[in-house]
Amino acid sequence: MTTLPIADARAQLSKLVDEASSTHERIEITKNGRRAAVLMGVDDYDAMRETIAVLSDSALLLAHEIGIRELATDDTVNADQLAQAMKNVGRSVDTK
Repeated sequence: MTTLPIADARAQLSKLVDEASSTHERIEITKNGRRAAVLMGVDDYDAMRETIAVLSDSALLLAHEIGIRELATDDTVNADQLAQAMKNVGRSVDTK
């Protein structure tokens, strides 16, 4: 992670935004020698928010844990079986 004073970050903002979004680099910005902000690409920010949402939803987290256990025991269905199960409950399925 790169650390820059706010004056340097201001002078290079366009370049830093490009770098953050294309390389997934996080840029820490300091003000008066103390950490003040972090510049990161929007894809990384969205992924971080999604991870926080999953980790804060106990029901969803439990569903993930159950899914991982089922994968470990080979308790899975293939695409055709999934499509049929969805049709059985009235969900339309696009199998293209």
